[in-house]
Amino acid sequence: MLTKLAPPKPSNGTRIQSVSRSCRLLLWLASRPHGATAKEAAFATTLALPTTYHLLNTLVDEGLLTKDPRRRYTLGRSTALLAQAYLRGSAVPDALVSALRRLADRTEETAYLADWGEHDIRVLASVEGRNILRVAEVAAGPYDAAHARANGKVLLAFTWPEVKDAYLDRHLLERRTERTICDRAELERELATIRDRGYAIDREEFSPGVTCLAAPILEDGSLIAALGVSVPSDRFATAQAFLTETLLEVTSTVDDLEPEADLEEVATR
Repeated sequence: MLTKLAPPKPSNGTRIQSVSRSCRLLLWLASRPHGATAKEAAFATTLALPTTYHLLNTLVDEGLLTKDPRRRYTLGRSTALLAQAYLRGSAVPDALVSALRRLADRTEETAYLADWGEHDIRVLASVEGRNILRVAEVAAGPYDAAHARANGKVLLAFTWPEVKDAYLDRHLLERRTERTICDRAELERELATIRDRGYAIDREEFSPGVTCLAAPILEDGSLIAALGVSVPSDRFATAQAFLTETLLEVTSTVDDLEPEADLEEVATR
């Protein structure tokens, strides 16, 4: 089922309409693993069909899209250059840093941010709350045992099925605690539940005495990153409703947050 993209947000200053439309098409197609026809793209982006044809074929000429024999458009090889350049970057986008800080400030717990790297999951940044909690979950850098961690389960639940399956095929479901989910079918059911309710909980599945809560940051329905908090289990028991409400409010308003000017206290990749 195809859904229409929300109209672009108004902005100040001069903008080139054809570039804006091309970007919308490209970003929409990035969320379609099997591509789409020009008619489907036109419907989703609310563009006229002739305009969509012209824009799509221009993107094909530039190597950003390809067109298969069934006349379906998919991402082209040139988009890999953009992805690789982003993944080599060291800066976390300001809006995500602002969301991270806001979550830590409001909950007074340690907040952390993770996303998909070039080949695996990685922690982008973490901010300690006033109730300091130090666990491996929040260290910047490589990220293991995603099946046992709230951010990891969010990233697995909301990514493309092909990416999720490839990750799970490469990584054993190792037992970290007595509560770790180590059965693939049970984990798949857990991921389906996470998609339905919009957030994940790790109840001492990765580390005894620590409970984590995480939710996806989405843009037009596509996964950008996962944002979460780590809390001592006894404190989580009395604050679950507040923490969940706060996390979901922050992740749903990332675009509305003001950029942070001072990033020195944020541990980044």
